[in-house]
Amino acid sequence: MTNSPPASVQPLLTADGIPLKTSLQRSMRRSKLRAIFLVLPPLIFLLSLFIIPIGNLLTRSTDDTLINYQLPLTFAMIDQWDRKTLPEENLFEAIYLDLSSLNKYLISDNFADSVDPNDPAWRVRIPKKGPYRDAMIEIDPRWQSASTWLPIHEIAMIGVNAQGTERERKNKARRVQFKICAYLTPLTNADCTKLYKVLQVWDGASEPDEALFEALYKDLRSANKFLVGKSSTRMNYGKPGFKSLIKKSSRKLKKVSEPPYRDAMIKADKRWGDVAFWQSLVTMQEPQTTGYYLNAVDRKWNKDHEIELQPAERRVYVMLWWRTFLVSLIVTVGCLILAYPVSHLLATLPLRYSNILMICVLMPFWTSLLVRIVAWMVMLQQEGVINDTLVMLGLPDENRLPMMYNFTGTVIVMIQILLPFMILPIYSVMKTIPPSYMKAAQNLGAPPALAFLRVYMPQTLPGVGAGVILVFIVAIGYYITPELVGGKDGRLIGNMVAYHMQKSLNWGLAAAMGSILLAGILLLYWIYDKIVGIDNMKLG
Repeated sequence: MTNSPPASVQPLLTADGIPLKTSLQRSMRRSKLRAIFLVLPPLIFLLSLFIIPIGNLLTRSTDDTLINYQLPLTFAMIDQWDRKTLPEENLFEAIYLDLSSLNKYLISDNFADSVDPNDPAWRVRIPKKGPYRDAMIEIDPRWQSASTWLPIHEIAMIGVNAQGTERERKNKARRVQFKICAYLTPLTNADCTKLYKVLQVWDGASEPDEALFEALYKDLRSANKFLVGKSSTRMNYGKPGFKSLIKKSSRKLKKVSEPPYRDAMIKADKRWGDVAFWQSLVTMQEPQTTGYYLNAVDRKWNKDHEIELQPAERRVYVMLWWRTFLVSLIVTVGCLILAYPVSHLLATLPLRYSNILMICVLMPFWTSLLVRIVAWMVMLQQEGVINDTLVMLGLPDENRLPMMYNFTGTVIVMIQILLPFMILPIYSVMKTIPPSYMKAAQNLGAPPALAFLRVYMPQTLPGVGAGVILVFIVAIGYYITPELVGGKDGRLIGNMVAYHMQKSLNWGLAAAMGSILLAGILLLYWIYDKIVGIDNMKLG
């Protein structure tokens, strides 16, 4: 007869015979998995639309790799220079080869510290009209093997085998051409059309023929022109005049085929004989830089690697930062002054009247922003509705008020556009305040004004805080309204970010400005939390 354990030590079981502890663990696990699946979609949304783009922004603001890809041989040899006198022939030769040859794309070790200046491959010439194969194999024998071409061929086959409509296949093929160039160069916005066409007829196994090398040469030459343009923009911020110098030299150096390169380059452009241009190259030597951040606040590195002010004619960004902060502050205060009585009226009127007024408040959200701005442009111009009305009321016709393409117009239009963002949070909080509080204060002897200031207004501060921080953050990054109605006097820092992203293509400087703007907003948010408290901010 076996001895069964006492009832006190036997595990508790559920109705289906499973130990209670195991059943609870399974239930907790299911609850955790359910919570994870609920949180996963917004987490993916947050990562893909906020965290990753902001991380990319911070990365680009310190990225100087394009210059290093454009001038690898120069930067590998520039430490040998004394930085006081004009460089010797070897450094002129290095920058000549960097600007005029495609060898940097074909050599395996072609970036930063990995560059070997003594490698004879840097000085191999590729004939402009071919044959290309022998010269490119001499630069790097790897190109003779089909295995080197195979990854490029696989990228091309993605476009060849694309499914869908004709338009979808064309778009896919176009993206593949960009991917091929991105594989061969540091550029993501150059396309290798010729190489893509030739790769379609190559079987991927036979020895690469002259047609492949010719297409490679022509596409790399086209990409190099694009890289020269992007790099010269960056270099121009280190030393004014560099952009035209690089473009002019790249064009004239095509006729140079033999040393001495120093005399040839100075003859092509006398600025190569100016030590200051060479000294500015030293500050761009590292792949990671703080130069964009210095440019964003009108500073730069000098030849001794010390921070100094930009020339007077290039100091624009500090003024724009102050103007952006001032406009945001004025707009926020203006919205608060206008929104508070409107919100109070909405919260205290009978429902049938407040609903009509609320429709008027929400109407701007249902109207195109562009339409509203154009309407303001019609009203604010010197021959517009407002000035015509003032003239009818007695203002002399010759003294019409300038309210367009200046600071004033920017402030007026931004206040009108952002006013609903201030009204709604304040109104939602006011609506929850019982009217009996004011009546009780007056029954205890407080005058209406004092009751309003001591009883009613403190209860509205959470809504005021929410509206203030919302309007200020939106205003500080605004650029559409200042672009259309601000002119040169109403331009804000957001307009410069848009300019560098869309026109000058100086994404590093735009990213640095965006990073500074982000840091400033976070700092103001922290100050707001210390003074008011985020916990006290309410939207109703």
